[in-house]
Formats: sequence, structure tokens, C-alpha cells
Amino acid sequence: MFSVGYGIANREKRINKIALTDGTTALILAAVHFEWMIKRSILKLGCSPTSALRNELEEIYKLAIPGNNKKDYRSIWKREVSCRFKNAQLGKVLGNLHTLQNSTMKVRGRVIHGNGTVSQDVANDAINEFMLATGKLASFAVKHGENLDEKLKTRIKAREVSV
Repeated sequence: MFSVGYGIANREKRINKIALTDGTTALILAAVHFEWMIKRSILKLGCSPTSALRNELEEIYKLAIPGNNKKDYRSIWKREVSCRFKNAQLGKVLGNLHTLQNSTMKVRGRVIHGNGTVSQDVANDAINEFMLATGKLASFAVKHGENLDEKLKTRIKAREVSV
């Protein structure tokens, strides 16, 4: 399900189908889908060599950490993607960064870390926020000539950044 060949549309269709009967499982899958998509977006649109970026992203699990810690998606996005494209701050691209950070990721964390369950309504809200965000990531990538459903092209050296 989480391979390039499976495709974003198929993945989302399957998550939505699972959500009809098992909101908790669908929530976990939607969270994985979102994190998979944000990492893929950074890999496709970033400046650094893909192998270096891939290694760095393996250690990242937080959307944003107060204090600009550099160990979160927002910081890496800013360094790798925002510097290349006008109006490309992650908050602008997603539009729902605040909700994702302060609500949706907390719901995800509660379920994934075994700290309780969530109601079907709460799960559905979180799933919808994740799906909204992944759609915006895919659209942003397409707008800039990249398809997140295609294999990565290896970048050996850093791209030039035009400021």
C-alpha cells in the first residue's frame, strides 16, 4: 500500500473504505500516508542530494518543534523546499498546519502510542485533515513539475538555489 506503484489515489480510496468500518486503523493509515507524502515531497522538491536527505528524514517524526529545532518536517521543508519556490512555506502549502500540529497529530499520537482510543467522529476528523494535507502536497508538487507517484530521480549534488 505504501509503494510508489500503488499510487496516491488508490491509497486514499483504500483508507476511506477502511474508515467506514474501522476509524482507528484508517487514522493510523492516514497518518502514515501523510508522513510518507511529506517526506516524498521533500525528497522530490528539495535541494540536497537524495541519499543525504533520505538519511536525514529517517530520523524525523515531528511535524514542527517549537524553537526551530531543525529535527522536524517544517524545518527541513524550509531549508530544502521554501528556499526554491516563492510562497512555499509549509504552513502556506498545507493551509491547515496549525490544525495538523495542534490537534490531528495529537490524535494520531494518542492512538499510535497506545494512550487510548478515539471515537469514530474524532478519527474521521483527523483522517480528513490528513487527506486534505496530502492533497495539497501532491498539488504543490505537480505545480512545480513533480509527480509524487513517480520514482525518485537520484540527485548526486545539491541543486542551485536561486534567491
